[in-house]
Amino acid sequence: MAARVPRDMAIPARFIHNDAMADKRLKANILETRTEYAGFFELRRLTVEHDRFDGGTTGPLVREVLHRSDVVAALLHDPTADKVVLVEQYRAGAHVAGLSPWLVDIVAGRIETGQTPLQAITREITEESGLIPVSIKPIGTYLTAPHLSSEQVHLYCATVDATAVAGYHGLAREGEDIRPLVLERTEALGLLKSRPLSLWAGLALGWLGR
Repeated sequence: MAARVPRDMAIPARFIHNDAMADKRLKANILETRTEYAGFFELRRLTVEHDRFDGGTTGPLVREVLHRSDVVAALLHDPTADKVVLVEQYRAGAHVAGLSPWLVDIVAGRIETGQTPLQAITREITEESGLIPVSIKPIGTYLTAPHLSSEQVHLYCATVDATAVAGYHGLAREGEDIRPLVLERTEALGLLKSRPLSLWAGLALGWLGR
């Protein structure tokens, strides 16, 4: 049952906008870009200005954006056995967040230079799970965290043979140590409520549940 919003938490009328959407296309300009850090990610400091919904224009605003190549991710599903293959590995972000750093996730990785998203996810599936996909179906493309990152994730569902799962995987040169996990479909869907997940794992499992 959905929780009821307390009366004292109701949205004030001054924050509710019922005006019709503007007909004109809003414009935004990047006035300056500075690279503050370049490593695994590039941290860009932008000076921007953009149109306002009320017809005005903002003054110059400073925004910081993490920039790197887009990523691919795939939920591995065996429709014959109705099982899901997930992967478990250490994630520093989860560690810093105070959570278990061994995150149960779906296969994911960066799109390398010259690769299409489909080529990238085919490679990642084999590198991280040891499986060869029978077919790959696109789910959608999403901005991971548009308030702080330019990253887009191309999300897929791949058909695999879960009985072929064995051993540990990942690229030694990248320090990867990945363990594939085979779960019943209902058990995998239960993770949506039982433990923290990456955004793309939550999206993919929610898609499978529907």
